[in-house]
Amino acid sequence: MKQTIIRTIRSEKGEASYISAFIYILVVVIMIAFIINVFQVISVKQQMDHLADQLVKQIQLNGGENDDTDSLFSYLAGRISGVEGLSYEVDSPDDTDAIQIGTPFYVSVTGRCHLGGFWKLRLVPITIRASGAGVSEHYWKPR
Repeated sequence: MKQTIIRTIRSEKGEASYISAFIYILVVVIMIAFIINVFQVISVKQQMDHLADQLVKQIQLNGGENDDTDSLFSYLAGRISGVEGLSYEVDSPDDTDAIQIGTPFYVSVTGRCHLGGFWKLRLVPITIRASGAGVSEHYWKPR
């Protein structure tokens, strides 16, 4: 019995067996699910790039981080689906929340996605990072 199954699978005759047809269909369906999942990760990366750009604009105009920056991040992060653990970090030469005019700063947004295929298997975890850079446009009076 085992030998006939192996012979049928290895057979190169013009007739197709149910087993080989099932295997081919299964492989095609798994590949389609993987491709769809990859496109979802690409979409999440584009949305995170938009989020980083919006945070850069907000920080440029305000001259630093404040409650408005946090609320903008929360609003935009809530609209991104398929990613978990979104966070952002602002790096500037000044250690304060007030970034002086002309000072460059960098925004980094990180999150975690999963490649999984069917049933949300979450097989391959992927850390996605989006970054942006800007220069403060706000003048802070020296104290």
